Amino acid sequence: MSTLIGHETIVQDFLELAESRALGHGYILCGPTMVGKRAFAERLANRIETGTFEAIAENAILQDMMLIDLASMKQRDDSTKDSIGIEAIREIKNFLWQKPSRSPRRTLIIDEAELLTTEAQNALLKITEEPPASSLLILIASDVESILPTIASRLPKIYFGTVSEKAIEAWLVGEHNLAKTKAAPLAKKSLGKPGLAYRLLTDKTFQKNLELAEKYLKSPVAGRKDLIKKIIDPDDFNLRIFLESVIINLAWEKPSKTRSALWHRTLELYGNAMNFGLNPRLQLEALFAAA
Repeated sequence: MSTLIGHETIVQDFLELAESRALGHGYILCGPTMVGKRAFAERLANRIETGTFEAIAENAILQDMMLIDLASMKQRDDSTKDSIGIEAIREIKNFLWQKPSRSPRRTLIIDEAELLTTEAQNALLKITEEPPASSLLILIASDVESILPTIASRLPKIYFGTVSEKAIEAWLVGEHNLAKTKAAPLAKKSLGKPGLAYRLLTDKTFQKNLELAEKYLKSPVAGRKDLIKKIIDPDDFNLRIFLESVIINLAWEKPSKTRSALWHRTLELYGNAMNFGLNPRLQLEALFAAA
C-alpha cells in the first residue's frame, strides 16, 4: 500500500530538509505497523532522486534507492529464514559505497529492521559509525528496542502514530470509491492504520488469516489442539504472520482483563518469534495457559 495518509508535519519537515540538502545520514522511522512508514521512506527516496514526493510509479526503478526487507531477501536467496542476515549487509555496503548516479544521496531503506540478526546489526553498526558522505540510511521498525542500542543511539527516531478514523474513511471513499456506509465501519476496524484498511479491503490471504485467528481465539479448550494442528499444517505457515492476525482480532474485541492479559502475552510471543526458532504448536497451545 503506497498511499500516504496523515503525518503532514513529518512530511513538511523532511521536504524542507531535502530542499535545503540538510538531511542527516540516517533515521529510524518507528511506530505501529501499517501506518505509512515505508510509504513515507519510499516517497522521500523518490523526492531525492526525481524531485517529486510521490509514490514510486509501478514498474519504475529508482537508480539510487535500495530496499531491503524479508520478502526481497527470501526471493534473492531462495531462503525460508524469517530474519535478515549478514548477506544483506554485504549488499548494502556495495550499494552505499558507490557514487549516486542521479541523486545527491543513495538511499538505503531497511523495512522491518527488527528482523536483522545480531550479526547483521553489528555489521550495520560499522556503517552508521562511518557512513559514506552521499548515503542516507532509513531503518523502519515497530519495535525500536529490538535494535541494538549502539545503532539506535546514532540515528534520530521519527515516530509515526496512528491516523484519524475520519482521514481513513475519506481516503476509502475518495481513492477506492467505497460508499460511506461501507467505508465508515472499515475505517473503524482499521485501528488508525491505513495499511490495515487496505489489506482488509484487498488482501484475501490476510482476510483468511484473520478468520483463522478468530476461530483460534473462540475455540473451546477441548478442540483447540486439533484446530492448531490444522492452522500450522500448511508448508507456508508463518508464526509471526498468524500472531499478527491474533493481535488484530484481540484489538477488535471488547476490552476485558482476561483479553488484555492475552493480548500482552501474544505481543511478547510475537517479539520472541522474530528472534528465536520457536515451536508454533507448543507456543499456540501455551498462549491460553495463563488465561
